[in-house]
Amino acid sequence: MNAERLRKGFECDGKSDRIGIRRIDIAPRRSLPVIPVTRNRVQAECVPQTIMNPSVTNRAWLPTARLTERVTTPSAKEFYRHYVRPGLPVVLRGAALGLGAIQHWSSTYLKAAAGKRSVPIEFSPDKEFALPERIGKDRIHSKFGRFVDYLLDGDASSPTTYYLAQVDTLQYLPELVGDIVRPSFAPLAEIMRPPYLWMGIGGNASTLHYDSYDNLYAMVSGRKHITLFPPSDRAHLYPYVDQRKHGHFSRVNLRCPDLSQFPGLLNARPFECVLCRGDILYIPEGWWHYLRSHGLNVAVNWWWIEDSAKSTHAHSV
Repeated sequence: MNAERLRKGFECDGKSDRIGIRRIDIAPRRSLPVIPVTRNRVQAECVPQTIMNPSVTNRAWLPTARLTERVTTPSAKEFYRHYVRPGLPVVLRGAALGLGAIQHWSSTYLKAAAGKRSVPIEFSPDKEFALPERIGKDRIHSKFGRFVDYLLDGDASSPTTYYLAQVDTLQYLPELVGDIVRPSFAPLAEIMRPPYLWMGIGGNASTLHYDSYDNLYAMVSGRKHITLFPPSDRAHLYPYVDQRKHGHFSRVNLRCPDLSQFPGLLNARPFECVLCRGDILYIPEGWWHYLRSHGLNVAVNWWWIEDSAKSTHAHSV
């Protein structure tokens, strides 16, 4: 299916208020639920999921280690001293349970608050996103409310997938910014990015890459399986040769890697985790990461430049 057909499949025809994709008849109509959550509930749901199943990851050939986890939310000093300063990733179980997004977001809430806003939506014919050759090309704009409908009624088994990826909420969905306030333990860096929103129907994956910002990634709904590699593994991850433009992307497809073409991958040292609703993952700048979604999923993240955070916290550490 070519890009033009995919684009037309989601764009409004200008006369109708419907999305031009096949919808599933559901009675009664599903809704994104608002479920009371507690730290104990999240632990019970998520702990079994942290044991990686090779049949799920499809990477039994690559031994992995579990990321460090903690079930108590750190103070700003603790977080900086133990994780930001040494550049170590960590999973903070239940640390996002206080977000308004978790407490209030439902399909009705989201559509009433920002349903008429126009947002950029990425699409893929094979559930793979953030491929360098597609960035900026496979994208359309549609109403946020229409995308929420797609999350509920879209065909998750279809290889064609639409994804709300890295959407600047301050620019596109300002009505939701108050529900995704930066965690209290996050560094008060001089250079902070606005909160970003990610929403998908499930089964989608992002290309292995690293960012030039430190990152707090929080799950609002659903699950994501995340694989990380330290910066020292760069030589084993085969980045694109165009360092200026695509050097932070790997040429390896972790869903189905070609070890004959990329044999050095066997020397890499991956860490893995599964994020569930209410969890936050800290991804230090320079750490490579590959994300794969399971079921309807909603996530938000906050980026900042770590050097400015260091100077802000130096006096208290």
